[in-house]
Amino acid sequence: MLVADAAHAQQKVLRTQFRTAETGFDPQQRDDRYSVGVMENIFEPLLTYDYLARPVRLVSLTATEVPQAEESGTRYTFKLRPGILFADDPAFGGKKRELVAADIEYSIKRFRDPVNRSPYEWLFENKLVGLDELAAQAKKTGKFDYDARIEGIRVIDKYTISFKLKEPDYNFLYILAMPNVVPVAREVIEKYGTNSNAHPVGTGPYLLKEWTPRFKIVLEKNANFRGFTLNEEFADPKDEWDQRAIADLRGKKLPLLDRIEIYPIEEEQPRFLAFMNGDHDVMLETPFAFINQVLPNGKLSDGMAKKGVRAFKESQPEITYDAFNVDEKKSPTIGGYSPEKVALRRAMVLAYDNEQEVRIARKGQAMPAQSPVPPGIVGYDPAFRAEATQHDPVRAKALLDMYGYVDKDGDGWREKPDGTPLTLNYKYNARNDENRQLAELFVKCMAAVGLRVTSLPVQFSDLLRDRKVGKYEIGQSAWIADYPDAQNFLQLLYGPNTDQSNDARFQLAAFDRLYEKSLTIPDSPERNALYREMNRLIVAYAPWRLGVHRVFNHLMYPWVKGFKKHPILYTNYMYLDLDVAERDKALGNR
Repeated sequence: MLVADAAHAQQKVLRTQFRTAETGFDPQQRDDRYSVGVMENIFEPLLTYDYLARPVRLVSLTATEVPQAEESGTRYTFKLRPGILFADDPAFGGKKRELVAADIEYSIKRFRDPVNRSPYEWLFENKLVGLDELAAQAKKTGKFDYDARIEGIRVIDKYTISFKLKEPDYNFLYILAMPNVVPVAREVIEKYGTNSNAHPVGTGPYLLKEWTPRFKIVLEKNANFRGFTLNEEFADPKDEWDQRAIADLRGKKLPLLDRIEIYPIEEEQPRFLAFMNGDHDVMLETPFAFINQVLPNGKLSDGMAKKGVRAFKESQPEITYDAFNVDEKKSPTIGGYSPEKVALRRAMVLAYDNEQEVRIARKGQAMPAQSPVPPGIVGYDPAFRAEATQHDPVRAKALLDMYGYVDKDGDGWREKPDGTPLTLNYKYNARNDENRQLAELFVKCMAAVGLRVTSLPVQFSDLLRDRKVGKYEIGQSAWIADYPDAQNFLQLLYGPNTDQSNDARFQLAAFDRLYEKSLTIPDSPERNALYREMNRLIVAYAPWRLGVHRVFNHLMYPWVKGFKKHPILYTNYMYLDLDVAERDKALGNR
């Protein structure tokens, strides 16, 4: 009896992993999934998503309610819950610091401060009355005036903030639920300056206790966090994961974990073995290379079943793709919109064998993408088929021949139309077996049609940076939904988002006009028609080689309680519990 009590008295420490390294934790400066996954637990937006509701459903978080739009859809007013506290930090001079409306104002302005080079600046461009002018002034003077009052962001009182949009935006509430559209404290940013990525201070359930970049991230409970209980209102009585979460968490004050240790492990075998050996309690995104070992024929292996391991299968709302740098100044070989450059990109799309990728590299855990918009997202068109993206090396060769990309010197490789050598460069994330396989497949498929490609492995953070500044020709990429609407994917090719989220640097006036028009229309057949036309332009001009929509299996041991993977939010540590006694018994108190 004393042993059991001692076990239950131990801290609840969850050990888990990321498949790719993080880059930092300043919400307005980072957009990679793994950094944002950590920030979900440190910061709190005005709104969030209910944990159990499917389809996903917005609910209030730091705001008292989800507001209704006013003034023909251009005004949104939020009231904050009084008494929400930031985690303690030296920046506050030993005093408790309450979240107030001015923090929301300051944080949204940070997206437009040129100093931050925010990859999410596009969220608030041409959006809020007066904010564009403030950003333009900052570019001229070199200093953003955070104290300037604008109509687009009005602090009405200590707990009330009102936004005035230039035009209706039917996704604005989704934007305010993004886990990096969150309040930061001005004192913290000013204290830590250029080192803000290492000093995240929010109002969320956890705080950053330790951080060794690319090696270990430790979160611990925020003593100032107010706590909450699981909302069961939107649970599905027929969903086993919902019912198990309710049984595990009902009536408990969350969060329940005392400490979370996250280990970024980009090599697939060590990451897999860390889970198999019981060193980690949860493995998100089981590597495809081991899927048949864990889930032969789609069912848990006998060994996994005996250990009580559970598998949550998720068709992620995401797309993988190879981005072509279409900026002709930065990428003269494949960039541009002339017929021969478009033909070269389209030929590369035709040359690539997507089915082989699904079968071999993804082990069947994916479906070929027909457009940038994945299933499960508002605006997805299941009837849209893009023949120009299907594997057809014969057509690829004919297209290259037609536009003068032929082998003029007889060495087996095609030259440019002017007769000069043609060699293309492909950048990919270095420390990942799956990505290496994909790079090899790309090089092999291009060689089959006479195109010489060299592949260059780089660190994930370096790949992100190189794509952002256009320092590449062809680069591996992927995007997962920030919010459940097609706009979040199509904005990746919107011209004004170049240097932010538009890594292809695609700038096509016809596409931009359609995108801008779609912003003013609610979910409807009319808006879907605009999305369809944008998809056609993407296929026609080929700024991307469309990849796949992946299916991931998330594994957890039986002592992990309350798990249900959310389609938009990534980690959800605040909803998990851990039976320490059960773990110690299973692992032999090691």
